[in-house]
Amino acid sequence: MEIATISAAALAAGAYLNAKLGISTDLNGLAISREFGGRVGKRIQSLGDTVTIYRLFELVNEQNEALWFEGRTWTYGELKNEVINFAAFLSINGVSKGDFIAVFMTNSPEMVITILALSKLSAISALINTNLRDDTLKHCLNVSTAKTILTTPDLAPFVKEPLYHFSLSLFSFPHIPTPTDSSITLLTTLPTPSTIPTTAKATLRDLACLVYTSGTTGKPKACAIRNNHMIIVSVPQSQDVRDPKRYFPLRMYSPLPLFHGTALFAGLWYSIGSSSTFCLARKFSSSRFWQDVPESRATRIMYVGELCRYVLSAPPSPYDRNHQCIVATGNGLRGEIWEKFRERFNVREIREFYRSTEGVAKFDNFGRGLWGAGKLGFAEEIYRDPRTGFCVKAALGEPGEAIGRIKDRELLTEYLGNLSATEDKLLTDVFVKGDIYHRMGDLLCHQTDGWVSFHDRLGDTFRWKGENVSAGEVRDHIARLPGVQDVTVYGVKLASYDGQAGATSITLDTAASEEFMRTLFEGLRKTGLPLYAVPRLVRITKEIESNATFKKAKGDMVKKTWNENAKGNTDKLYWLNGSKYERLDRPAWASIEEGRAKL
Repeated sequence: MEIATISAAALAAGAYLNAKLGISTDLNGLAISREFGGRVGKRIQSLGDTVTIYRLFELVNEQNEALWFEGRTWTYGELKNEVINFAAFLSINGVSKGDFIAVFMTNSPEMVITILALSKLSAISALINTNLRDDTLKHCLNVSTAKTILTTPDLAPFVKEPLYHFSLSLFSFPHIPTPTDSSITLLTTLPTPSTIPTTAKATLRDLACLVYTSGTTGKPKACAIRNNHMIIVSVPQSQDVRDPKRYFPLRMYSPLPLFHGTALFAGLWYSIGSSSTFCLARKFSSSRFWQDVPESRATRIMYVGELCRYVLSAPPSPYDRNHQCIVATGNGLRGEIWEKFRERFNVREIREFYRSTEGVAKFDNFGRGLWGAGKLGFAEEIYRDPRTGFCVKAALGEPGEAIGRIKDRELLTEYLGNLSATEDKLLTDVFVKGDIYHRMGDLLCHQTDGWVSFHDRLGDTFRWKGENVSAGEVRDHIARLPGVQDVTVYGVKLASYDGQAGATSITLDTAASEEFMRTLFEGLRKTGLPLYAVPRLVRITKEIESNATFKKAKGDMVKKTWNENAKGNTDKLYWLNGSKYERLDRPAWASIEEGRAKL
């Protein structure tokens, strides 16, 4: 009887600890990690001496459907013919292994063909954000060192640099006028080559593409993605492999831009890596989203946090639940809309992942050294124990900077041509002598129940619409405008919106605030500031307070009300309504507080 009582107590204690710490979940995670590692090894072996996304694409059964776009489909065989023809054209025009080629394209079959054609030649696609213009676009082109740019005809007119310029219009741009610039070669068909270029050999360490960060809005950094990264993200996940009847054949729908890592890695590359169909939208539309999903017969959708909120805010439609989608995968889905999204659209499984373009981290309760949350000291630097010199992990329940272990320095994603920025992201001798960790720039909190939660961004940045916005860079753009005397920029948390909305306090050297506000949006866009970085809230004030060291007192500004009718407010407040700034009156502020305004 006593033994039975002890056994029952032990079982109860074990069940309690398992529920509290998720031990069984972590044990399953260890098994999944081992399985995944085995599949990665087999994939590398199958690719031999040509470890590229094109070689992976080349191995897929040609009868499989590869791509869906606006009602049209291509098999892997049909897409392969276009890729080979374009690769041959590029080869004849001087593109070869190791060349950096700028890709400034709208989501389209043409962009998919371009990325694969460059991969066949082992040239490196520099994927430029299509929202960039003028100086910011020029900066990204300069960073890439590209001598050739490939565009779609809708974006071709925005390229002002003296580069070899080919614009591809095979299927998707019938109504776009032919570029008038004689330096642009428009390709509406691809000639059949007399000889097919060989698929260039490449190793895990060779570069596959450049994906630009938005961490410094005015001056994006180019993340040099290696073939090793491509292999890892292309390998089918264990959840899919363990239940193939449920998850395959896979059809992945993405309205996210292909110049962004989420769509490129978890969308296109994963689809090719699992011999599946990639269903691509030209751009995101909240009204068309659930219409595209059943039309494309998608079984999986991709999201970033704000996308789900926009879709939820759209009026109900017959397509909301009339689809075959069973999984949503992405990042940034906030807890308060998670269940609302699942219930309204009947998407039962949501796979939220945490990953930065520059690095990855794996979380579990076993402390195997793959990640840590570093305790922060002054100036947001990770604290080191003065006795040992080693970093100290943040305590359970205490926010700390997420850092991921680097096992092989030669496989690290680095910032192209910016060694100092790369080194700034690294920590050495962290927990033991000789180890190297990558700084993620995010504050995470390892909760006492074993779960890890996002807390905030580090530094003078804030996250909006899935992008990291640099307050300093936005300030520089505003400061260049006529009439600006002083300006500061910061992020403001709004209860009904993901991330932090960009806010700015401005003092003018004249009293003509209404005229200034009428031209502010257009003026900022002309400076090359991306749309997501344009401030959503503007405060015209007589003075911007500084502290004793003449730094702007942002903490005090963040606390100020955006209710123009509040007692003591003497500032003029505005909000960005579409493409113009309007006075932030009582009805407008109410619409923002309730989440009805489309910021």
